Amino acid sequence: MQLTLLLLLALTTGLVLRASPAQEKPPAAALSAEVRRLEAWVGTWDAEVSMLGETSKGIEVCRLECGGLWLVTEHTGSFMGAPYQGKGFTGYDAQKGAYAGVWIDSTGGPMSTYANGRFSADGKTFTAEVEGAGPDGEPARFEYRSTFPDARTRTFEILPVGAGKREPILSIRYTKRG
Repeated sequence: MQLTLLLLLALTTGLVLRASPAQEKPPAAALSAEVRRLEAWVGTWDAEVSMLGETSKGIEVCRLECGGLWLVTEHTGSFMGAPYQGKGFTGYDAQKGAYAGVWIDSTGGPMSTYANGRFSADGKTFTAEVEGAGPDGEPARFEYRSTFPDARTRTFEILPVGAGKREPILSIRYTKRG
């Protein structure tokens, strides 16, 4: 009987050790420097939005998902006196050597997309040329520009591309919480 118990204990211990999740889980792949740059956005941010001479407040929460490969951005606030919700996804396309992203929101306009996002050499400015809709609802091109003066402050601007003034259509100043 003692031999049976010892055998059972040895078999059980061996099975538990072999089935240990820590041993079965492969090590996480190292993220590239380009993907790690997305960390600059991560956190909860208070937003002051300026557009068409009006200023409103909002909150933006940014986090990395899908193994740290995708930045998910969720913005809530108000736009022209109405509740506003927007959501964006940004990732790095290693084959193209550029960042790609999409933005959708509650204004009912078409989704904005880009596949050519780049950081400046010092990592403090991100720009992308975006396909979207202009104020008249017609297809238009814009530049998204984010700056990171320090770890607790960032800005975002939408500028027109092409003829006309290069003044921001929309500006947001963010202050990181915590």
